[in-house]
Amino acid sequence: MLDEATRVFRNGSRALIVAAVTPDGAPHATRGWGISLDMDERTARLLLPADDDVVIAALGARDARIAVTAGDIDTLHSTQIKGRALHIERATETDELTAAEYVDGFAAAVERVDGTPRTLIERLVPTAFVACTITIDDVFDQTPGPGAGASVTGNR
Repeated sequence: MLDEATRVFRNGSRALIVAAVTPDGAPHATRGWGISLDMDERTARLLLPADDDVVIAALGARDARIAVTAGDIDTLHSTQIKGRALHIERATETDELTAAEYVDGFAAAVERVDGTPRTLIERLVPTAFVACTITIDDVFDQTPGPGAGASVTGNR
């Protein structure tokens, strides 16, 4: 089951939604623009908009909690990881390539499934990214239906 859940994160045609809590307790959501997982190390490297000061402040707080949901655009199969942000840094050249691959897959899938022209999707892409390293505590199946919210790894 964990392999299937992480497949959604590795699939090229997925949407990434990021949720965090600001230091004053307010919820904040944004888009992710690429992610790489290391399930052996239980870490992820998530690309976020460099100009989203709210999410950067939220994830820069001590023991900042984060949730990232990946939804397969073609099937709606969705997986969520929950964990803690360890640190945020400027995106590397490798991160920029990850973001470009993500945007290509995301835009192609939205155009194929919804008919939205890729040029409109590309207008959403940030001009710069930061990379947030996350330690993964739990993985959940968020696919719509009666099993949504079930832990894939078992809550710790």
